[in-house]
Amino acid sequence: MRVRQHYDDQLLALHNEVVNLGRLVVTAVTQALEALATNNLELAREVRAADLRVNQAQQTLESHAFLLIATQQPVARDLRSILSAIAVGSELERIGDYAKGIAQFVIGPDGPPTLQPPAELLELGAVAVEVLRQALTALEALDATLARAVGAREEQVDQLYDKVIALLSDNLAHDKESAPRAADLLFITHNLERISDRATNIAERVIFHTTGQTVELNP
Repeated sequence: MRVRQHYDDQLLALHNEVVNLGRLVVTAVTQALEALATNNLELAREVRAADLRVNQAQQTLESHAFLLIATQQPVARDLRSILSAIAVGSELERIGDYAKGIAQFVIGPDGPPTLQPPAELLELGAVAVEVLRQALTALEALDATLARAVGAREEQVDQLYDKVIALLSDNLAHDKESAPRAADLLFITHNLERISDRATNIAERVIFHTTGQTVELNP
């Protein structure tokens, strides 16, 4: 096998590791939101346990990337590819942490929470997952046009986020009995907004990888 072919195979393998990590994380977020909507403790525990696999996959990816840098001394596009893989892996690991945090809320210290999440929060979660899926679709295809489209959907997340924050803040002010759970839901709302932000970061990395341009999709 030619040296360049072997190198290209290694870069493709690294790309596939990032894509597979993304699939693990999408599953974690989707299941965490389902557990939240249905108070499903068993599913929440599965999400919490799966976080170890996410962490291990991210660490394996990063080790592979560093090995390529050390042994191949990449330049130009190849270096952008490797650095983007490291950055995206880090973003995905953090999104996995947010999914674990949502699952932990469902489990709770004393059983499932009594305050149900409002429909607006669940809508926010659904849109955040869509943003993440769009970013990962762009990543898998290495499509800068698809990546640029992620920014427009992020605006919808910001609008929903403000709506849910106002709703839960009003609950905190007027219903002292449910205030602790409302505070937890505020924390989850923030996590969902951060999932969308990090998905947008992934889309920006796709653009950097494919074009060499540094852009900000959500200024």
